[in-house]
Amino acid sequence: MLASYVVPYVGLNGYKGSNRFLRGYISKDLLAGLYGVEAGQDAVIRHYLYERGEQIVHPYNITVTEFTNRISNLRNSLGMCGNKDEGVFVPPILGAEMRTCSNVLSADINSLAYGRTPEEILRIVYGTGNERVPGGFFPEGANGTIAMKYLKHHE
Repeated sequence: MLASYVVPYVGLNGYKGSNRFLRGYISKDLLAGLYGVEAGQDAVIRHYLYERGEQIVHPYNITVTEFTNRISNLRNSLGMCGNKDEGVFVPPILGAEMRTCSNVLSADINSLAYGRTPEEILRIVYGTGNERVPGGFFPEGANGTIAMKYLKHHE
């Protein structure tokens, strides 16, 4: 389940962040449908990990909570966009409306979903911190219109 934690939330942020770039009801309807499914997947994964937060992950000898924090911190670092990702437990100051440490539904302090720009998403899924340098899940680079815009400038 920790491996499953790596991808869906990044897609969820991307759907939220790309909404402003879409025109037309058909595109927005598709995005809303994808967003709903991704949010459900992410909630199930996060809830599973939240319930097991204090369990030790072998052979790493750290808790599930610490593992999710490290993955989230890596995504924040690669995305170069500040804090838009959090593990399944957070300090109260980062919790929903600053009232909770549980973070099954990751959101900002106003309980709103985080969004990421296409560039931030590429930095994360490439694992390079650079939207022009492929790697990670797309070693040859992604082939969508936005990704190709950055890749054709890559030497």
